[in-house]
Amino acid sequence: MKPMKEQREDLIRVTSKTLFSLLDSVIDANTFFMAYNNGRQNTILSAWNRDEELITEGAVLPYSASYCSLVGEKDALVMIEDTTQSPLTCDMPVTVDMGKVSFLGVPIRLKNGDLYGTICSLDREHIFTDQDGERLMHVASVVSGLIQLEATTYFDDLTGFLRYSALESLYERELSDVATSVIFMDLDNFKEVNDGYGHSTGDRVLQSLARAIRKAAEPDWLLCRYGGDEFVVVLPTNDANKVRKAVDDLVEAFREEDMPLTDEEESPTLSIGVCLEADSLREYIERADMAMYRIKKGGKAGVSIFRVEDEQAELDMRQALQGGELELHFQPIVDAEDGHSLAYEALLRWNHPTRGSVPPGEAIEAAEKAGLIQQVDLWVLREACMATHLLRPIERIHVNITVKSLRDPYFVEQAEQVFFETGCSPDKIEIELNETTQRLDASHILPQLLQLREWGVTFSLDDLGSQSSSGIGLLQELPISTLKIDRVLSQNAEHNPISRAMIRGVVAMAQELQLSVVVEGVETDKQHRLLLSLGCLHMQGYYFSRPKPLRQLRLEEKQRNKIAFTS
Repeated sequence: MKPMKEQREDLIRVTSKTLFSLLDSVIDANTFFMAYNNGRQNTILSAWNRDEELITEGAVLPYSASYCSLVGEKDALVMIEDTTQSPLTCDMPVTVDMGKVSFLGVPIRLKNGDLYGTICSLDREHIFTDQDGERLMHVASVVSGLIQLEATTYFDDLTGFLRYSALESLYERELSDVATSVIFMDLDNFKEVNDGYGHSTGDRVLQSLARAIRKAAEPDWLLCRYGGDEFVVVLPTNDANKVRKAVDDLVEAFREEDMPLTDEEESPTLSIGVCLEADSLREYIERADMAMYRIKKGGKAGVSIFRVEDEQAELDMRQALQGGELELHFQPIVDAEDGHSLAYEALLRWNHPTRGSVPPGEAIEAAEKAGLIQQVDLWVLREACMATHLLRPIERIHVNITVKSLRDPYFVEQAEQVFFETGCSPDKIEIELNETTQRLDASHILPQLLQLREWGVTFSLDDLGSQSSSGIGLLQELPISTLKIDRVLSQNAEHNPISRAMIRGVVAMAQELQLSVVVEGVETDKQHRLLLSLGCLHMQGYYFSRPKPLRQLRLEEKQRNKIAFTS
């Protein structure tokens, strides 16, 4: 596989040679060429010769000994009628070798002002004109725009690493039939760095990690900033010893990198997951990600390899997905004054053939362990979308989507496909962000949430008031539409004045911010009346309805309609 730099040059080479073939019809020249200048060497990236081969593609000259250095020094168009007579070029070795030619050269300047290289033309007979110069300047502008577009489309602005879409494309083209492995890296406690020092310092920490990865990397590794503080490295080998050495080199380079933090602060650490075998890049990343999360849960700062025994968990969850073992139950969210259903929350149930009903939290943990959480989340979204056609909620169906899916741009692409295939309007879906999401740095998921919001999806901040929730701060960072008060507050409100005060505070804040409020865990008439007096207009809990399968909800709805009709 070619190193990343060579693959970028290939794209520029093909495009520039196409432009040169078109230039031949408007500029009378034997040769057009494009050179990359790094201040030391002048490398011919592409060359087009009509008859005589004056320039060879791939040739390298000392920068100061090339005609291109004249263009760089002047930073403008350079036109020389006869290189053997001009005092600028007559004594240069390239003139002695080539003999008399006319030269025309223009600089390629990038958007940030850096000199990338030059585009030049040569001919033994034709004397170039100002009009020729204008045309060559236009071509240089097109090539500069292409380089800039390629950089912003395929490469992360902060680190210069591949974006995921570019990684996927390169993998399919270069590595789909090659034994590979994936290393998934995540900075530990990065949220604390952002919160304590600010995002500008957080960005410098990410750049420090990127420098360390680049120092340790071999030329044929693919380096990707996967999202937030997560990085993916694809190696063109699955040899365990080579991969282990690669991980050791990455960790060592990171330890040696200076971090932009005070001496008193403990340096950030890395949680690393590795996958040596999978059927696709997506599966490699999911398995490596799953292995990394095992380190996170075990105390962080370590390395984990996707184990063969994990495959049984994967088989169990695949069977659950494909065998109809998963089911959604729907619990109404009601108008607290008249009890009418406004929305529904979709809650996952796993009906295991031998274990019976598996609790939702355990089902999610099993899906994460199996590396299939995104498939489960997409299944939940699809089922909820289809249910909108039957339940026809006045507002929306709420779904619980995990952090691991929300931080993945690929999930957004898949969600768009789900909306299209089910015919569900995105504005009928609300995604609940629970306490796990709240412990995450918002930058991990914000781009994906903004894209979903653009389509009409809304978001709830769940579990407010629970011991594990710290979500209020996210109101400043994420596009929240609804606040959900946890059952801990609602059930303590009768006897605890602090709980009542907190509920009043959430309601007042929501009114000020024009947000909706839903209070969960309402189980008695007394709780209902108290919460109503505290300003809670939307409620959810056993007092109104337990979570029920879709078929049962539909049957009860038909019975209510029948009673209403006969009365």
